[in-house]
Amino acid sequence: MRAVNTIDQDRLAHGIAQDGLVAYNDAITAMVLRARSTGVRSSALDVLGDAAQPEVARQRAFGKVAAALAAHRRTPRDRKAA
Repeated sequence: MRAVNTIDQDRLAHGIAQDGLVAYNDAITAMVLRARSTGVRSSALDVLGDAAQPEVARQRAFGKVAAALAAHRRTPRDRKAA
C-alpha cells in the first residue's frame, strides 16, 4: 500500500469538503488501514471507516485521523523541537 503523504491528505480533505465522503470511499478505507498499520489508535478510526455514521461525524474523524498520521510522520528530531 502506498503511503499517504500530507499533500495527498490535503487534496483528499478538499475533495471531501467539495464532494462529500461517499465520493472518496476507497481513499478513506486506505487511509484508515494506513493509520492502523502505523500504530494510530483512536476511536476516530472506527467512525471514519463506518459509512453508516453521520457524514459530519465522519468528517470530524477524518480531521483527527489526518492529524494523527501527520504527527506520526514527524521525525524524532522534529518531535524534540516541537
